[in-house]
Amino acid sequence: MWTAAIDPRVLAVRALKPTDGRARLFDGQSAGVRMVRGPRCEHLIVEPGGEVIRLDVIDGTVTAGPVMLRFDLADDDRLDLQVSAMRAFRGAASVVRPNVQLARRLLALQAVDEHDAGASLRETADIVLGLGAWPGDGEHRKSYVRRLLAAGSRMIAAGPRAILTRTDPA
Repeated sequence: MWTAAIDPRVLAVRALKPTDGRARLFDGQSAGVRMVRGPRCEHLIVEPGGEVIRLDVIDGTVTAGPVMLRFDLADDDRLDLQVSAMRAFRGAASVVRPNVQLARRLLALQAVDEHDAGASLRETADIVLGLGAWPGDGEHRKSYVRRLLAAGSRMIAAGPRAILTRTDPA
């Protein structure tokens, strides 16, 4: 198994909740991303357009929906290789995630539809996010479904235009 501690081309990152609309978002569930959970972190391979980029998620998780990544780069002899890998990732990230906000809006609307049809929070999570632990570590699945429901309800109340706006509702 590769790790950022051994291979300088593996980038150590922290997965954070997006703080504003300007943050680049990364979706660990998107096509072209493979993940292996290790005892201390998530190991990711991102393969857009034939480029292979490896990430160690040392804090947080990329499975809770689109997240903002914070890179941990040390000012040592590995810095040039890490900056090169980060540039490759940034160039590749724009290829992997062109419509993440729209996808999240659609998830929010689907969550509202399922919940309005009588599905519980857990059933809604299983339908919209796929099967997983309930409520999950730190109740992240439960919280995420609640945020999706709130965002979907806000979009429905605001009308069709809210789905096409550039700000992310969830």
